[in-house]
Amino acid sequence: MKKSLKYTALALAALMCAGLAGCGKDNADSSVNTDYDSEYLISDEPIELTCFFIRNDSKYSEDLDMWKKAAEMTNVSLKTVSSKNVSDKQQAFNTMLASGNIPDIVVYDDAKTYLSQYGQEGAFEPIDELIKEYAPHIQKEFDRPEIKNYVTASDGHIYYVPSMNQAKIAAGWFIRQDWLDKLGLPMPTTVDEYHDTLLAFRNNDPNGNGIQDEVPYFSRFNGMGYLLYLWDATETFTQKDGVVYYGPTGDEFKTGYANITKWYNEGLIDKEIYTRGGKSRDKLLGENVGGSTHDWFGSTAQFNDMLKDSVPGINFVAFAPPNGKEYVIREQALVQGAGISANSKYKVEAVKFMDFFFSDAGSKLMNFGLEGVHYDMVDGKPVFRDFVIHGDKTAIDILQEAGSCSQFPYMQDFWYEEQWLNDTAKAGVELYLDNNYLVDPFPTLSFTQEEQDLINEKMPDIQTYLSETTQEWVFGNKDVESEFAGFVEQLKKLGIDEVTEVYQAAYDRYLGK
Repeated sequence: MKKSLKYTALALAALMCAGLAGCGKDNADSSVNTDYDSEYLISDEPIELTCFFIRNDSKYSEDLDMWKKAAEMTNVSLKTVSSKNVSDKQQAFNTMLASGNIPDIVVYDDAKTYLSQYGQEGAFEPIDELIKEYAPHIQKEFDRPEIKNYVTASDGHIYYVPSMNQAKIAAGWFIRQDWLDKLGLPMPTTVDEYHDTLLAFRNNDPNGNGIQDEVPYFSRFNGMGYLLYLWDATETFTQKDGVVYYGPTGDEFKTGYANITKWYNEGLIDKEIYTRGGKSRDKLLGENVGGSTHDWFGSTAQFNDMLKDSVPGINFVAFAPPNGKEYVIREQALVQGAGISANSKYKVEAVKFMDFFFSDAGSKLMNFGLEGVHYDMVDGKPVFRDFVIHGDKTAIDILQEAGSCSQFPYMQDFWYEEQWLNDTAKAGVELYLDNNYLVDPFPTLSFTQEEQDLINEKMPDIQTYLSETTQEWVFGNKDVESEFAGFVEQLKKLGIDEVTEVYQAAYDRYLGK
């Protein structure tokens, strides 16, 4: 294992401020309940692992019920060393690194980037062999090539355990069925039909107020990214037959923006799509002017119930992707996760504790909370109690208040989410799954420090140029067709070819070449 402390200098360069104390220590606190299931026992004596863990910009609390129960079952408890007054996760993380006093377990939003980077500098333990020997539940997931390749750093080692998703389904296309019915229109099944439907929404007054105020397509994500998918285009890196390329340099990107520009000029796209922001769904549906969007199944389907009194008859339903492909899916492994300090005295116990949350009992704790409090077992499945589904807070808020559904790595069980999906959302999920519309995304890659430095140097100017130029196309200040070749040439001048070479090398490593 490398003992270099280069990471300390790097962190100090990023931020110089007070250090954080914390290291693993024995804790024979008699208050720990030892009425545990021996199957999950990690230590004969209670031990305490220190942990850097900031959740939603607030300090993690080991006093939450779920973590108390985990300690009872495993004889391992966590003691957070994160600042009680933290306001910036990145700042707190840099401070912790700069102190050189890294706790036993570090949980972080972008563990894939930072724990892998500083792990190669000697700060975090390579956990490949520890997982093979002591973490059978995690190893089962790592036996899947798509998971192992995702978490493996550029040096071939693994430095963090990611949170994972059981299901891929996440989002899809929505349209006003009540507007279709009023105008006597069928559900659109192709991109051309979708265009014609949006045009009818614009021209034929489906909300019946006598004003041409309808906004046929809107998005709360400030851009055209989802519409681009209709022409199999993307604003990020992708690949074809193993060859990586930057999406905006492809012919499909030109085709996509040529059509988007046309749609925008026809009034089919929200004129404020770049600026309206995250409340556009609430505002446009609430004012009965929004016609169609692409968004998450669970939250979008709730608007029928939320607006039933103020927008009588609203029926916002999921429909099949107009081009038969859905590109927005959940990655099976996430960038967030946890690593183990290279200087920890409890490396084995730490990896076993992580493995616990991928076991049956640990998974239930993290996904569903406490049996008899948050859920009951019904026909072999954990079923939430009514106050979780129909309480005065969202289910996720209630569970997180108990310590569940946290950023600590675990397998996210779709059953916990499925229980609070309404019938509209469930119908959308089934439609997309049953018809196999999901397209595997281009993976999040691991880069060497040299590669990351080049990306950091080149991509800000490239992304700024991309954003400015595409908006000029949409607003009619520049012509997509005649100026596309010059657009690609400028991307090359800004260094996109060099960045693409880096992505190709990282993608080849991901594939195990």
